Amino acid sequence: MTMNRNLLFALLAITALWSCSNNNTGSTAASQSGNSDSTLCQFSNMDINKRFSYIDEDGDTLYFDNSFSAFWPEIINGKPCPNLQQALFRAMTDSAELNQLDKVTDFLLNPGNYTEYDPKKFVPVTEVKDDGKLSTSEVDVIMQSMNDRLLLYHLATYSYMAGGAHGIYANNYVTYDLKTEKAVSLDDIIADTTLLRDVIFKAIKNTYDYTKDDLFIPDNGLLPLPRDFMIDGSALHAIYQVYEIASYAQGMIDAPIYPYLLKPEEIKQLYTPYGLELLDLDD
Repeated sequence: MTMNRNLLFALLAITALWSCSNNNTGSTAASQSGNSDSTLCQFSNMDINKRFSYIDEDGDTLYFDNSFSAFWPEIINGKPCPNLQQALFRAMTDSAELNQLDKVTDFLLNPGNYTEYDPKKFVPVTEVKDDGKLSTSEVDVIMQSMNDRLLLYHLATYSYMAGGAHGIYANNYVTYDLKTEKAVSLDDIIADTTLLRDVIFKAIKNTYDYTKDDLFIPDNGLLPLPRDFMIDGSALHAIYQVYEIASYAQGMIDAPIYPYLLKPEEIKQLYTPYGLELLDLDD
């Protein structure tokens, strides 16, 4: 049941994106000086609200309110940016615990043939019956920052599944390299994952004063690598969502790895040459 609900949340958000991509509500063009030439970017502002009813496996009628808003990338450096758009789709589905980019892409390209989506089960409605269970979800896609090299997107999601004790929120990030025209992955910038775990522990201690006893650590004693991260200047932020390594009350964990937490030789050991370049630590 939980997986079905997560799947539904992802599909509703993706459906909103699909509708938006064909019905842009407006666009904004921004120019910024680059290293060699002017950087031309065009974005679309999108807002959609939809309410659906859904019949679950037990025959119960569930209702979903879906709200989606985005500052959506259309043109980067004068060209379409499908790599960034797909990275944003991936981050959205990850936030709903669904990481099936191939199926998501197939749904976007040809939604009628998406095998796990049964349109007969998803019916647009205008009101919720008294005995219906209302779940809600919100997705906000925001361009957080941009410089000559990197564009950072922040995806804020919140969902409440009917009958749950509380809602769940997530803050996902997508870092896009304007030079390579690709989203940056952790594997691209990290050379030593063992050292990364040690440094994240130091960053958590430095930021929250938590010890290992305050965190959810597997029996093998290895801190899970973060699924989300962002780059802020020369600091790499390791992001852990609610429940990933701490209790709900502790919330999201944002562990910034500042250069002063590392020795010079550790910096060179931790990051790949590409990571040193993006973090401006290659001098």
